[in-house]
Amino acid sequence: MRKAILACLLAALSGQTAQAQEFEPPRTSSGRPDLQGVWTNKTLTPLSRPSEFGQIRALSAEQAGRLEDGHQDYLEAEFAASDPDREAGAGAQAGDDGDTNDGYNEFWKDLGTEIQMINGEFRSSIIIEPANGQIPYLGDPRARFRRDASAPEPSDGPEGRPLAERCLLAFGSHSGPPMLPVMYNNNYQLVQTDDYVMILAEMAHDARIIRINDERHMRGMRGMEKWMGDSIGRWEGDTLVVVTQEFNPQQNFRGASEQLTVTEQFSRYSDSQILYRFTVEDPTVFSEPFTGEMMMNARPAAEPMYEYACHEGNYALPGILAGARRLEQQNSEE
Repeated sequence: MRKAILACLLAALSGQTAQAQEFEPPRTSSGRPDLQGVWTNKTLTPLSRPSEFGQIRALSAEQAGRLEDGHQDYLEAEFAASDPDREAGAGAQAGDDGDTNDGYNEFWKDLGTEIQMINGEFRSSIIIEPANGQIPYLGDPRARFRRDASAPEPSDGPEGRPLAERCLLAFGSHSGPPMLPVMYNNNYQLVQTDDYVMILAEMAHDARIIRINDERHMRGMRGMEKWMGDSIGRWEGDTLVVVTQEFNPQQNFRGASEQLTVTEQFSRYSDSQILYRFTVEDPTVFSEPFTGEMMMNARPAAEPMYEYACHEGNYALPGILAGARRLEQQNSEE
């Protein structure tokens, strides 16, 4: 039975590659490929390649199947009934009770259930260049994330907290660029005209406006840099190429500096897929550019974007700040 399943998978892979080569994309009234719709990039494939796969970019169907089955086994264990008679906290140590020490349980997560497949390959990582599937940091990457001792404490006020906690941007570069999957709300809406493309990220409803065929980036706008940077797009054949620079200095992708440039490519792959490719460059942080690929899959028409009410439900931020003030009070009384 297992051999029959693998044979069917391999046949599907070859069929997918042939379909992509022959596919004629739907087009707008001006003849450009139509990228509009609601898409998701959720996947079990990680950004960086697990060390066990080394230089292996394409997994076998068996390897992909084991990873997917392992995730399903994990979900079943997480959703198993808890023992009502256990001692508080026992599940976290015994491993029989799921997320007793986690901020979220699996009900809220939506990671996807499949390893992504691109051009007939089950991918071991989103990053495909360099060949080891890793982010090529210069020096010690941890140094990029150490807090300056002279900086204010993170809980001195709301401005010290991360952008996602303040509902200014989604966490984990979901808003982009590059647009990466996180643990839920991995959906995007694309709206397109001849002069602009708008990408609305579901989490925190962040909208990025891409100018088409503009001559240059908006530079020298210190203090007015846009969230998600300044994006300019152009069409190269049937591929939309978007170059983004001039990121807001508070927006930090993997330790990058103000010299960060992200180049994205959007190509209609099939009626239900967009091939998304990105390259990240910053010569002060990375030893070389790195490139990733993902499939963006169409969402069912009956499942629109979720209205992400971040500010309305953000009880954590005042709680964090109130806790910091209480701790200060206790320290002053000692």
